[in-house]
Amino acid sequence: MVGIRSALWRLIGGVALWCCVTTAVAVEFKQAITLEEAIQQALAWHPSIATAKARLEEQAQRERQARAGYYPQVSANAQSGYQGRRDEQKYSQALTLSVSQMLYDFGKVRADVAVEKAAVVGRQAGLLKAIEDTLHNTSAAVFEIWRFQRLESMAKEQHQALSDLTELVSERHLKGAASRSDVAQSKSRVESAFTQVLQYRNQKLLWQNRLASLLGKDSALAVGDAPTLDTQNSCAYTEESLEAAPSLIMALAERDSAVATADKANARMRPTISLDPSLTHHVKAPNWSNQDAPDKTEYGVYLNVNMPLYQGGALSAERKLAHASRLAAESEILSERQRILEALFTSASQLEVFAHQRQVLERREILSIETRELYQQQYLQLGARPLIDLLNAEQEIYQTRFERINIDTDTYLMGITCAHELGQLHRLFELGDAQIQGVNLTP
Repeated sequence: MVGIRSALWRLIGGVALWCCVTTAVAVEFKQAITLEEAIQQALAWHPSIATAKARLEEQAQRERQARAGYYPQVSANAQSGYQGRRDEQKYSQALTLSVSQMLYDFGKVRADVAVEKAAVVGRQAGLLKAIEDTLHNTSAAVFEIWRFQRLESMAKEQHQALSDLTELVSERHLKGAASRSDVAQSKSRVESAFTQVLQYRNQKLLWQNRLASLLGKDSALAVGDAPTLDTQNSCAYTEESLEAAPSLIMALAERDSAVATADKANARMRPTISLDPSLTHHVKAPNWSNQDAPDKTEYGVYLNVNMPLYQGGALSAERKLAHASRLAAESEILSERQRILEALFTSASQLEVFAHQRQVLERREILSIETRELYQQQYLQLGARPLIDLLNAEQEIYQTRFERINIDTDTYLMGITCAHELGQLHRLFELGDAQIQGVNLTP
C-alpha cells in the first residue's frame, strides 16, 4: 500500500512538472524577445521619453519668447468713440501704429534669456535621463528574466537528478540494500527541489510581466537569446564623464538658473531705456469750433526711460529668493556628485568580489562533482557512505551552479548600473541619434 501511494505521488509530481514545463516552453516559444528588440521597443513606446521631449520643446519656445525682448515690438490699435472739449462732443475714429525698441535695460533681457537657456539645458538632461532610465529598466528586466530562466532550467536538472537518485534508492530498498528512511529522505529532497523550480518560475514570470509593462505589452515576454553587453569598463570614470551625468547636469542647470535669476532681479531695479515711435491716422477727426482744419495724421518719436521706484519689496524678495535657490542648487550638486561616486565605488568593489567568487565557484564545482562520484561509489558499491552525504553532494553541485548564474547576472547588472549613473548606457548599447528618435545626446 505504501509503495502504491509513493508511486502515485511520483506520478502526480511528474505530471505537474511536465504540465508547467510544457506551458512555459510554449509561452517562451511564442513570445520570445532579444535584448536589442526590447531596447528598441521601449525607446519607441515609453511615455516618459515622449513627455521629456514635449517638455524640452516647451522650454525651447520659452527661450525664444525671452529672446524676443531684443527685437522691436510692433503693435496696431483701432479706436472709435466720442471725444469732448468744453461743451462740445465729437465722434472720432483713429488707427495707431506704434513701435517700441529697447535700447538698453541693464541686462534684463539677457538675464531672462539666461534663465530660460539654463532651463533648456536642464530639460535636455531630463530627456537624456528619461532615455537612460528606460534603457536601464528594460535591460535590467531582460537580464533578470534570463537569470531566472536559467535558474529554473538548472532547478529542473537538479529535480531530475534527485528523482533519478530516488528511483535508484527505491530499487535498492526493494532488494533490501537500503532502508525505508533512505527512500523517504530522498523523496523529501525531490519535493524540495520541485518547490525550488516553482519559486524560480514565479520570479521569472514576475520579471516577464515587468518587461511587458515596460514595452507596453499585455502578455508576459520571455527572453529568447542570451543577452550580452560589454560592461567591463562601465564603472571607470573621469571628471569629464562625471560632469556629463544627466542628474548632475540638471543640478548644474538649476544653479545657473538661480544665478541668472539673481542677475535679473538686480537689473530690474535699474531703468529701461527704449525708443517708441508712433503714427496715428484719424479716419474721422473731430472738427472743433475753434479749430480750422483738423490734422488727420499725427506722428511722434519718444525716448522713454522707465524705472521702478517701489514694488512693495517684491524685487528685494526676488533677490533673496534667487540667492537661496543658488545655495540649494550648490548643495544639490555636491549631494548628487557624492551619490554618483558612491554608486560607482560600490559597484566597482562588488565587481571585484564577483570576479574572485566566480573563480572559487569554478574550482568548487569541479571538487563537488568529484566528491559526488566518490560518495556514489561508496554508497552503491561499498555501503560505507550514508545517503545523506550523497544527497548533499548532489545538491552542492547545483547550488554552485545557481551561484554562478547569479554572479554572472549580477556582474552585468552592476556594469549597467555604473553606465546608467554616468548617463552612458546609450553609448554602451551603441545607439545613435537616429535610433533614439533623432534626439541629440551630446551634453
